Amino acid sequence: MKQFFTALAANLVTIAVCVVALILLVLGVAASAGSRGAVEVRPGSILVVDLDQPLADQASRTDPPGLFDEALSAGVTALPLRSATLAIRAAADDDRISGILLRGTVASDGVRSGYAALRELRGALQDFKASKKPVHAYLVTPDVSTYYVASAADSITLDPFGSLLFPGMASEQVFLSGLFEKYGIGVQVSRVGRFKAAVEPLTRRDMSPENRLQVAGYLGDLWSEVKRGVADSRSVDTLTLQQQADAQGIILPPDAQAARLVDRVGYFDTVLDDLQRIANEANTASGNAVSSRDSARTAELATLLDRPALPQIALAQYAPLAVTKARLLGASQVVAVVYAQGDIVDGEGTEGQIGGDALARELRRLRTDARVKAVVLRVNSPGGSVIASERIQRELTLINAKKPVVVSMGSLAASGGYWISTASRQIFAQPNTITGSIGVFAIVPNVKGLANSHGVTFDTVKTGRYADVFTITRPRTDAELAVIQRGTDVVYDAFIDRVAEARGLSTDSVRAIAEGRVWSGARALRLGLVDSLGGLDDALRTAARLAAITGDYDVREYPRVKSATERITELLEGGPTPVAARASAPRTSEAVTRVTGQSAAGALARDVVRELSLLSSYNDPRGLYARLPFILRIR
Repeated sequence: MKQFFTALAANLVTIAVCVVALILLVLGVAASAGSRGAVEVRPGSILVVDLDQPLADQASRTDPPGLFDEALSAGVTALPLRSATLAIRAAADDDRISGILLRGTVASDGVRSGYAALRELRGALQDFKASKKPVHAYLVTPDVSTYYVASAADSITLDPFGSLLFPGMASEQVFLSGLFEKYGIGVQVSRVGRFKAAVEPLTRRDMSPENRLQVAGYLGDLWSEVKRGVADSRSVDTLTLQQQADAQGIILPPDAQAARLVDRVGYFDTVLDDLQRIANEANTASGNAVSSRDSARTAELATLLDRPALPQIALAQYAPLAVTKARLLGASQVVAVVYAQGDIVDGEGTEGQIGGDALARELRRLRTDARVKAVVLRVNSPGGSVIASERIQRELTLINAKKPVVVSMGSLAASGGYWISTASRQIFAQPNTITGSIGVFAIVPNVKGLANSHGVTFDTVKTGRYADVFTITRPRTDAELAVIQRGTDVVYDAFIDRVAEARGLSTDSVRAIAEGRVWSGARALRLGLVDSLGGLDDALRTAARLAAITGDYDVREYPRVKSATERITELLEGGPTPVAARASAPRTSEAVTRVTGQSAAGALARDVVRELSLLSSYNDPRGLYARLPFILRIR
C-alpha cells in the first residue's frame, strides 16, 4: 500500500509539472509570437553597448533561440565576453554599422564584468576605433569601472546633473566571527600560508596585517592599470588622475570637462542628435536611402534608445549574428574553449559553480575527440574544493599529453583556479587578473554553544580516538586539530609540487611566493606564475600554433549551454541538473539584489547573505579548500 501511494504521488507530481510547463509554453509562445521578429541590422545602424548587462565567460549559444526556448527561458541576462568582443570587432567591418554608443553602468560581482573582462572589452572598442567609425559614450554617474571602459570612446558626454565617481579603489570584507560568537557557533581552522585569508571572515573581526598587505598590493596594481588605460585614452597623465581622485573623488560635470576627463556636458538628446547625424552620413556615403516603407515601419518599433527613426541594434542582439557568421562549421579541425567559471565544488555543481565531476567528464570527451586539436581553458574562478580541483587538473594533464592546453585567465584565477591552470603549456593573464593564492585551508565548525543555550546536549560512544573527529557538536581537541593540520600540510605540499613542476621553478622559490598570497597578473608575470599578458584571443592563437594547425579551424565553446527545452525535458525525465544551465529560481543573493536594489544598505545585506550562502558550497569530501576570501569586493 505504501508503494502504491508513493507511485501515485510521483505520477501526480509529474502530471502537475507537465501541465504547468504546457501552460507556460502556450503563454510564452503566444506572447513571443506577437512581438518576436527576425533580428535586422538596418543600414547606418548604431551598435548600442549597454554596460548594465554583465559580461560572463560562460559559453554562448551560437544559434538564435527558438520560440519554445524563449517561452521557457529563465532569462539569461549575462552576455558572454567572447561574443561581445567578437561582435564589436565584426562591427568594424560591417558596412551596416556606422558607430557605437556606450551607455549604462557596469554591474560587477567580482566574477562577471571583472576588471580583466573589462580590459578585453576595452581592447575590442579600441580595435573598432581603428576602422575610423566613432564611439560615443553617454554617462550619468559612472564609477571607476564604468569610466575605465568609457574612456576608450572618441567622445564622452556627461549628464549635467550627473557626476564622475573617481575616488580610487577600495576592497571591503565582511567578517562574521562576531555573529557566530553571539549565537554560540564555534569555528576552528587549519591552514597553510600566512596570507591565506579565506578563513578570516569566520575567525577575525578585521583584516590580519598579512591580508591587509596583500590586498594593498593587488589593489594598487589594479588601480595603476585603470589610470594607465584612462591616461592613454584621454591624453592626460596618471599623476593628474591621482590628484583628481584625492582632491575631489566625486567630480562634478564642469570640473570633469575642465580636466579633460569628458568631452562635454550635455543631455542624452544631444547625443542622439549626433548619432542620427552619423547614421544619416553613413547612409548617404553608401547610397542607402531610407525607404518610405522603412520610415512608416520604424514609427511602430519599440527601440532601445526611444528614438524609432534612429537605426540601431543592441550588442546582445548583434552578438549572436556575429558569432554564427564567424563559425566554420565545415572545418575538420577544432580548438575547444572550455569555461571554468565560478566556485569549484565537488560533484555536478549548479549555476555559478564548477562541478568537478561534470567538468572532468566534459574534458574526457574532448580528449577522445579527434577533431579537437587543442584546448583553451578559460579560468574565472576563486577556487574551492581541493578534490574537485585535482580531478579537473588530472583530466587537463591527460589532454596536455596528447594535445596542447593553453590557459586564459579572466578576472579571477586564484587558489583552486590556479591549481587547475598548472596543467597547461602556456598561461595568459591580464595585468589586472587576480591570481596566485597558493594555499590550503580547512574549516571545522561546531554548534555546541548554540545547542547548549537552547537546552540541547550531546553524548558519544566511539571505538577509536578520532572516530568523531568531524562532528559539529563540540570543538576539536589539540590532537584532533593536529590530525587535520597534517592533512592540510600534505595537500599544500602537493600544490607546491604542482606549481614547481608546471612552472619550471624550485619548490623553495614557489614556497617564497606562495603562502596563500594573492597577486595581480602583472606581478604574477614577473614572479613566473604566468607566461604572457593577453586575453582569450591571444590564447586561441597560441593554442592553434602549438597544435601546428594549418588551414581553417573552428572555435567551439564548452560546456555547451543547453536550451530551455532541453532543461525541461531533463527535469521531466528526472535527469541530473545540467551544469551549464541557468537555475530556474533565483539564488538567495539574487533575490536580495532584486529587493534591495543598489543602495548601500542593500549592498551590505547582499554581502552578508552571500557570505553565509557560500558556506553551502563547501562540500569537499576531505573538508580541504584552495580558495580566495569568500567574496572579493573591489569598489
